[in-house]
Amino acid sequence: MSDFVGKVVGAASQGAVGALVAANLSAVTEPVVNAMLVKRVPLSEALKELSIERIQKYLQTTLATNFIKFPFFEVTNMLVGGIELPPTAKGALTGTVFCTTTLPITNYRFRKSMDLPITASNLYQAYPATVLRDILYGIVRNKVMNFMIGLNPDFAKTNMGRFVNMFATVIAACWLSAPGNELRGYCLQPPDRKQSMVDFFQPAKFLRSTSVGSVIMAISLGVGTLATPQVEKLFANIKEYLAKNPVGYLLVILFALHQILENRRSKEVVQALEIKDKCSPDAKAMSKK
Repeated sequence: MSDFVGKVVGAASQGAVGALVAANLSAVTEPVVNAMLVKRVPLSEALKELSIERIQKYLQTTLATNFIKFPFFEVTNMLVGGIELPPTAKGALTGTVFCTTTLPITNYRFRKSMDLPITASNLYQAYPATVLRDILYGIVRNKVMNFMIGLNPDFAKTNMGRFVNMFATVIAACWLSAPGNELRGYCLQPPDRKQSMVDFFQPAKFLRSTSVGSVIMAISLGVGTLATPQVEKLFANIKEYLAKNPVGYLLVILFALHQILENRRSKEVVQALEIKDKCSPDAKAMSKK
């Protein structure tokens, strides 16, 4: 049981580190990639729409959504990996569970990056295309990772091996699932600017939008794999310490409670300051103007 919990923590940590790296990269590149994918505009025009303010604002969205999606996929993939199923079925199950659970987050993030209105009705938009993409990604990732580890099991246990294997696996998974992503982009087009299938599906635009997204994912999860062994080791050390010093559980609980109360107090202070600013004479004078 303890070994199982350690594996879950390790998988989640891999996703969390990858989420942090990807969030910072995606805050800059994703609005550009989405503009090229859906609007089918040239790179130069997509870059013109980018600004520092937009990047900073979108970073809040990428951080929040990535810290849900990345760890969730890694943990789901790890759990499904323990089920007695053929590799293809495992990948399909992982992709289906992941897409069905996180599509509202994915569509929320997409619409934020495109400055589009967000309603409950469009949170499951393009579900068939997205689940196809995620199933393909899950299948390819499982098969390629097993292949990469089989090439050199000893190398796979090193930090460089973990990074190289994950990088190559994610690049392959992103590219081979890219047709599903293109179909998703076609389905997400605004009705008033929707292009025909002939105009939308063009090799040059496909290569452009897929290249950026695959490299971001590969770098992020490659870096994430480097953290996994360290986090598992740290978790094992903490568990051993708590077993010898039961009072440590109380300290952990008190620390968590303290953090919750501090966060609540900080929000109350910020809200009070905002109300005070709105009620100040200068703010009232500005509102009258």
